[in-house]
Amino acid sequence: MRFILVILATFFVQLCTGQQDNQYTQFADTKLFYNPGYAGFEDRLAITGRIRNQWSGLTGAPQGQTLLVDFPSVYKSLGFGLNLSRATIGIQEKNDISGSYAYRLKLAKASVGMGLQLSYRQFINDFTKEGLIAIDGFDKDPSIEKVSFSQGAFNVGLGVFLGTEKYYLGLSVPRLAKTDIDATGDNNLTQEVRHLYGMFGLNLTLNSDWKVLPSLLLKVAENSPFDLDLQSSFVYRDQLHLGINFRTGGTQSTLLESTSVIIGFDFTKNIFASMSYDFNTTPLRQYEDGSFELILKYTLHKDSTPDSIQNPRYY
Repeated sequence: MRFILVILATFFVQLCTGQQDNQYTQFADTKLFYNPGYAGFEDRLAITGRIRNQWSGLTGAPQGQTLLVDFPSVYKSLGFGLNLSRATIGIQEKNDISGSYAYRLKLAKASVGMGLQLSYRQFINDFTKEGLIAIDGFDKDPSIEKVSFSQGAFNVGLGVFLGTEKYYLGLSVPRLAKTDIDATGDNNLTQEVRHLYGMFGLNLTLNSDWKVLPSLLLKVAENSPFDLDLQSSFVYRDQLHLGINFRTGGTQSTLLESTSVIIGFDFTKNIFASMSYDFNTTPLRQYEDGSFELILKYTLHKDSTPDSIQNPRYY
């Protein structure tokens, strides 16, 4: 019965509007996923992989996989990024490939990136998937065909990201156009709506051992309630990361949707891994076992040693 409800909620999207992008907890470590203006901000090659299993134990629940590649800046002003992602829920699958370009401006103590994103998304509704059930049988319902429907859509997005050593803030709309994603070709039924992301974070030093990194992510989709993630991470000696996240967007009687704990560790200066677990605070918690998310990041730092000394007088 739960699987049928999930299928109905995802298939009859033309009857309602809502947030179409998957939820992720560890947004502070995957800024490029939300904002193309972040491309090249780290000025080094960074490869980040992420997997998420949402509402574990619930058949047909959302799952997602992401691969982010952030390239070093070119001429210290041009940044490029690549985003490959896959998300599934019920019989629905969404595959996304996005390329980001950012032009960076150097201010006195800040760097501002103005980003452009080009993306292609493929939407699949697979009515041949095992486990799909029709109460009265498929033969008695002519509106359900046991086939797999696929539809692709190109889009363009914009983002601005400003960062300093102490704080950052960003605003982005990854997809500006309301593209048709209906497999039947009826443009009035199913469309991809705009999503607005706003992010903010601080880097505060408590003492020689501890830092605290508070951050937030605001998510707004057209004709939908907004979601807000409030997160704080405590970093011990730049190695051990301990964090907590609060997410709004629950039911009308429950403002809080989930509470998450995050733990991460810098194994070397190049390799970082972290894991989060979400505790659902809505009535859905009776049917699921929480949400898991895992991140693995590899960063190739630039060699600080100069290749040659052009003027020995200043050495």
